[in-house]
Amino acid sequence: MKLVILTAAILLSASPAFSQQTGDHMDAKPPQTGDAMPMHAPVPPSKSLTVVFEGRTTILSVEDLLKLPQVTVHVHNEHRNADEEYTGPLVADVLAKAGLVASRETQPLILHSTVVATGTDHYFVIYSAAELEPSFTTGQSIIAIMKHDLPNTEGGLIQLINANAAKPARWVHGLTTLSVMSLQQNQ
Repeated sequence: MKLVILTAAILLSASPAFSQQTGDHMDAKPPQTGDAMPMHAPVPPSKSLTVVFEGRTTILSVEDLLKLPQVTVHVHNEHRNADEEYTGPLVADVLAKAGLVASRETQPLILHSTVVATGTDHYFVIYSAAELEPSFTTGQSIIAIMKHDLPNTEGGLIQLINANAAKPARWVHGLTTLSVMSLQQNQ
């Protein structure tokens, strides 16, 4: 009997009707204006960034991120149909701080790794590590902590901005975690 109740509770909690009743409106779509993409509600702010690589965890505060070399990118945000400017360290520099340093020896590792970027709202995007590493791409992906020279409060303090993306769907607001996963080839 307990198993039946537990199973029912799990199924109920996963249903859209339950999510709406409990206030989980992550799928709710705000009204659209003009040709812009729909905007989502603000995410809870992230206070630090956790990077997981090869079983090690590195936690970086906003202050730690400010100490890394800063890059400014100019992007078009389709949610607002506006041009925006973000500043922060390259994702590659943040990954290097956690141990994934680009070199001739680590090229195979970078080519066979993915990075899962997760926000405070549990939204996540999967990148190949190579598309975040400047030696493999012409675009820039940054950990934005500033927007138009002000703290990035609108993006949840810490935000992943991919300047290559045609749409901001691959940006992660309220970025909390970067998890590097390597795929081993069977020989």
